[in-house]
Amino acid sequence: MADIVIRDVPEHMRADLEARARQSGRSLSDEAKALLDDVIEAGRARQAGQHNAFDALREAFEGAFMTDEEHADFMQAVQEMRREVR
Repeated sequence: MADIVIRDVPEHMRADLEARARQSGRSLSDEAKALLDDVIEAGRARQAGQHNAFDALREAFEGAFMTDEEHADFMQAVQEMRREVR
C-alpha cells in the first residue's frame, strides 16, 4: 500500500478528524481513509447518475450520530407529522 502525506492541514480540520475518529472507534488514519473512500464512492455514484437529493441529504447528515434504524424512525415520524398538517 502507498502512503499519502497531506501538508498544512488546518488545526480545526485535524481536531474535527480526530474527534470523528474517536467517535467511530477508529484510528486517525483509518478515519481519513474512510472519509476519502466515502467521497470517492459518492463521486462515482454521481458520475453514474445514481446520486439524488436524498443521497445528498444523507451524506450531509451522515455524522449526526443516528443509526440506520433511528434514521428510519425519524423519517417515518416526519412523514406522519406532514400528514397531520394537511
